[in-house]
Amino acid sequence: MNYRREIDGLRSVAVIPVVLFHAGFQLFSGGFIGVDIFFVISGYLITSIIIAEREKGSFSLLKFYERRARRILPVLFFVLLCCLPFAWAWMLPAQMASFARSIIAVCLFGSNFFFWHESGGYFAATSEEQPLLHTWSLAVEEQYYMLFPLFVTLMWRFGPRVLIGAIAAIALTSLLLAQYGSMNFATANFYLPNTRAWELLAGSLCAFLLAGGRQYKSNILSLAGLAIIVFSIFVYDDATPFPSLYALVPVLGAVLIILFGSAGSLTARLLSTRPMVGIGLISYSLYLWHQPVFAFARIRSLTEPSMFQMILLALACCGLAYLSWRFIETPFRKGSGVQLLPTPARILGSGAIVAALFIGIGFYGTMDNGLQFRLPADARIALAEQEHHDTIMETCLFDKGEASLPHPVRDCLTKHSTGSKTMLIGDSHAAALAGEALRRFDAANADLYVMTHSACVGFSGFYVSNPKYRLRCNSFFTGIEDYIQRSETETLIMASRWSLYVDGSPFDNGEGGIEPLKPTYVDLFDRLSEHASQDDPARKARVLKQYVADIQKHLDAGRNVVLVYPIPEAGWNVPELVAKSAMSGVGNLEFSTSYERYQQRNAAVITAFDAISHPNLFRVRPADFFCNSFIKDRCINSVSAERIFYFDDDHLSDAGATLVVPAILEAVETINGRTAAPTLVKQ
Repeated sequence: MNYRREIDGLRSVAVIPVVLFHAGFQLFSGGFIGVDIFFVISGYLITSIIIAEREKGSFSLLKFYERRARRILPVLFFVLLCCLPFAWAWMLPAQMASFARSIIAVCLFGSNFFFWHESGGYFAATSEEQPLLHTWSLAVEEQYYMLFPLFVTLMWRFGPRVLIGAIAAIALTSLLLAQYGSMNFATANFYLPNTRAWELLAGSLCAFLLAGGRQYKSNILSLAGLAIIVFSIFVYDDATPFPSLYALVPVLGAVLIILFGSAGSLTARLLSTRPMVGIGLISYSLYLWHQPVFAFARIRSLTEPSMFQMILLALACCGLAYLSWRFIETPFRKGSGVQLLPTPARILGSGAIVAALFIGIGFYGTMDNGLQFRLPADARIALAEQEHHDTIMETCLFDKGEASLPHPVRDCLTKHSTGSKTMLIGDSHAAALAGEALRRFDAANADLYVMTHSACVGFSGFYVSNPKYRLRCNSFFTGIEDYIQRSETETLIMASRWSLYVDGSPFDNGEGGIEPLKPTYVDLFDRLSEHASQDDPARKARVLKQYVADIQKHLDAGRNVVLVYPIPEAGWNVPELVAKSAMSGVGNLEFSTSYERYQQRNAAVITAFDAISHPNLFRVRPADFFCNSFIKDRCINSVSAERIFYFDDDHLSDAGATLVVPAILEAVETINGRTAAPTLVKQ
């Protein structure tokens, strides 16, 4: 087949947005569609080669696989090799174990399956620290390379019409499956080859249409193709279901350029400029380098790297890409690499041996839970805090909306209790207090019953934006409130992540600590069909109003309420931050966040709670213990590796709970010390 400079230019249109998207530039929110363009290009080029060689009678599967190995493996193995020392020096144990498993998956051409099972999704914040995340697309292409030539070989005897018809039918089936998958199994849909095959096959169909040197030139259609690709890059984002019918836009754009952007067209002239072709030539190396460079920069940094730093890193990736293209890719495809490994058997055998060595390294990296012995003592102590919260949190933190629990649940009561005179209710922020609370209440011979649910403000009548919990919260807390009414519960301790459910935004501490959480907010259950947006002021106002009404309802019924105000959020994973600081040798293990940021985040909730007036209301303000007490105008996260107050970015560890729970117990003891018990009003 004839060389088409504009195809290399199209490669640059694919790779640049991907790099900028992974660098974190919000302007390129749809930059991930560059991968889809690569799929179309690969399908076109591979099929063109197969058709040309088939027509000449010179096609050989062994030779085909040899060329793919020369193209893919040398620079891939070199990038893997370069990753190893940085992983050893900078990765936390869990990261190291995951990275080691990903090496194994890459070498077995199955990293798309690995990241489907392993990650929280391609767009999850934690994915930014996966150095080999991008290899999922290489795995899809490799699976295509393994199967498609065999399919063409089997179908070639039936003639081009049957073959083209079969490819078109498979592509259509794959597209429909992708559309269905985008609505029903989004993560698998993103990674698996059966929902990506149609993109590669779209390129294959282009190859059949252009077989024999046919050319179609149209400035209008090829420019339209370029325009809709650009549209996708700037308009799509991580909320766009993908792949799905939405993916037709960039795929169609690439198809239009391949079919109608031949030499002489305006699009071809644009894409054939030296900078575009130059970037296209190094696009494979650039794609391989960018994700490891960005990931290790994020792993090494205590906070999110600045945009200026990411720009410098992107430029560095271009330099690395040129060097690996010049001295690794090109020699193995055309020059000294061919002389060194002149036969298919040698190149494939050598590739298998190197892959086996990396697989061995991968298995070694999973030992000792990610080679923990690499870490200094303070780092190991800090990371242990991630697990340093009482198992009662898991026992009494429900997540399936259980509405008919056999109350009281024995394991969620203080040891001496037979009933539930005092209850702690709320979400996982309440559950994080539970272990310390039960211990302290036991020691004080005070009654306590803990009932909490993940991602649920502690009242019925709300639904959650998170689809997993959308209806569960109302069901669970309807059951809890029914139990409260028929029991002898006199005092309710209420703790929740109040402000998150009002605002909906993950916490950003303004200093590089941005919580890896998708927007999560609540609205009234009877508004479920209205689909109010996160930023809707009316939604926020009615949620706050309902908070107050629900608290007031319990007070008016004669119950006491110990209201725990918002717990300061950290924004960054505190144990990991302390561990990374210890690993870097910086020596500073004391971290804190802005008190002003806390006030801004929680102003609306605090104002609403402050306005409630009732003699049975007792207030506990966690900010009094975390903010301004250790450092002026700061909220403390950790003091040392041994005293870390959070086990992640917002939940209190046992050490953190010890700062809050005594005030809760004091309020309950004050209530229990009253001369007359409250009179409960039946509702």
